[in-house]
Amino acid sequence: MQMRLKIWHKILIGISIPSLIAILGGLLTFAYLNDVESREGYVLIADDLKEQVLEVRRNEKNFLHFKNTESLDHLKNALDRFVAMLNGISENTSGEIGNKDISQLKENSVAYPRAVDGLFDNFLHETSVVEKVRTEGRKLESTIQTKSPSEELTTSFILHLRLLEKNYMIFRDSKSRKELHDGISMLSNITPYCNDCNPYVRTIEMLFATYDKSEQHVKELQVIGNDFEIITKGISARERHRIENFLAKTKRLTIIALILLSILGPFFVYKTAAIIVAPIKRLAGITKKIADGDMHLRAPIREHDETFYLSTSFNTMLDKLELSHISLEKSMELLKEKQAQLVESEKRASLGLLVSGVAHELNNPLNNISLITERLYDDNEDMTPEEGKAFNNILHQCDRAKHIVDNLLDFARARKSTVMEKQDLSKVIRESFILVNNQLKINAIALKQNIPDAPVYINGNRSKLEQILVSIYTNAIQAMKSNGSLKVELMVNNDDAHIIIGDTGPGINEEDMKDIFEPFFTTKPVGKGTGLGLSVCHSLVQEHNGNIEVESSPGKGTTFTVILPLHIESEGETSSKSV
Repeated sequence: MQMRLKIWHKILIGISIPSLIAILGGLLTFAYLNDVESREGYVLIADDLKEQVLEVRRNEKNFLHFKNTESLDHLKNALDRFVAMLNGISENTSGEIGNKDISQLKENSVAYPRAVDGLFDNFLHETSVVEKVRTEGRKLESTIQTKSPSEELTTSFILHLRLLEKNYMIFRDSKSRKELHDGISMLSNITPYCNDCNPYVRTIEMLFATYDKSEQHVKELQVIGNDFEIITKGISARERHRIENFLAKTKRLTIIALILLSILGPFFVYKTAAIIVAPIKRLAGITKKIADGDMHLRAPIREHDETFYLSTSFNTMLDKLELSHISLEKSMELLKEKQAQLVESEKRASLGLLVSGVAHELNNPLNNISLITERLYDDNEDMTPEEGKAFNNILHQCDRAKHIVDNLLDFARARKSTVMEKQDLSKVIRESFILVNNQLKINAIALKQNIPDAPVYINGNRSKLEQILVSIYTNAIQAMKSNGSLKVELMVNNDDAHIIIGDTGPGINEEDMKDIFEPFFTTKPVGKGTGLGLSVCHSLVQEHNGNIEVESSPGKGTTFTVILPLHIESEGETSSKSV
């Protein structure tokens, strides 16, 4: 169902759509900015967690360095603050930040104090073991100084061994451990049965084991601490990345909204204006075409707005105007027809009278010349061959002149007739050349003809057919003036005969082509032409139920094509032929 919208409705729609686009873009941008504001809170939480983890790690380093109760308390206080911060995160915030990361942090916050306590207990055990090592070392020194169980076990060797022991306690690296281990191995090899050496060796082995256990606790503690840092840094980086994404999306949405508003806004305004102006433009176009002569057009009634009444009134006016135009055209056609008939009848009467009078006047002197020449020829028996040849030439030319006069008389008598009869078009065309033969010779124009020997029958009036051909020949000769070429062809195409007459004249201008068959239209100078020749030709061709076409280009000559229907034999003619 078509919507019946008024013009102001269309204007309102055209303005509303860009406004809706702007409002939608603003709402989406507002929503993204709200998300960014929420994410900023999550970033603050993530940064606080990260800072607190760094505080725990600083206290962890102090604890590993000092290994005392004070540093342990500082570490636990920092860890308690971190745990309190974790527990203060709501479930909703945890879900936004990442439940998996928060859960992992909580698990590590439970494992981390156990690792710290285990490490501190081992530190306490280390102190007792170190003290035992030192005690046994001093005992071994006293024993060796008092009584050495072996010559190789000297005081310098023991002192060097004690030095390695101190280095290991200070540096606790792999190099000092290996040096001390090698020294203990040498001690065991030197005195395999030294009872006084065994306690020292056992305490060193206990020191190795205690230090190894402390290293394991330290590694465990550092792994958990590293997890703290990685997770909190990851949360902070992820939330910052999300904010950056939100800001980028907000920028993109803003740009897209502006682009859509910049493109669709003018587009919808343009479309609205086009929809409003379309019926008015259609009326303007139809008015121009009607002014050019097309009275059959009507304004289409598509819209149901204010232009509906305008189109209806316009069409009513056109209906009345067309009726008046049709009546006027019929009157003009009748006037042109009567005018053409009057001109044609006057021309035929004048031409017939002129030709008949001239022919009769020429017959008498021609007969006298012929009779006198024959008598002189009969009376002069002693004439030379040259004289006989001259007499024969005079008689031949007289016969030729009489033949031309007879043709003129036939032309005049036929012009008075309007009867349509079976005519051999090939013969009519050949005989029409005789009527313009002198003009062709005087103007040195070559005649090229392609006329079939077989008869081509049409139903027509010989006089009118000759008038058509002679009129076109004459126009071509006058256009070429001299040294031109006139080509005449006769072709049969389906049920029509085509007479093609072409010249090598200057051609016809394009603006004159539409008027060449109009009465009294001529391109010749004043006094040189009446403008009736081609108009009469057109009328005579139409009387023969035919058509005349013209092709011409300036400087390339002109070609007329006369199309006439072939003669269709009646049953009576067929029967008579059969008999």
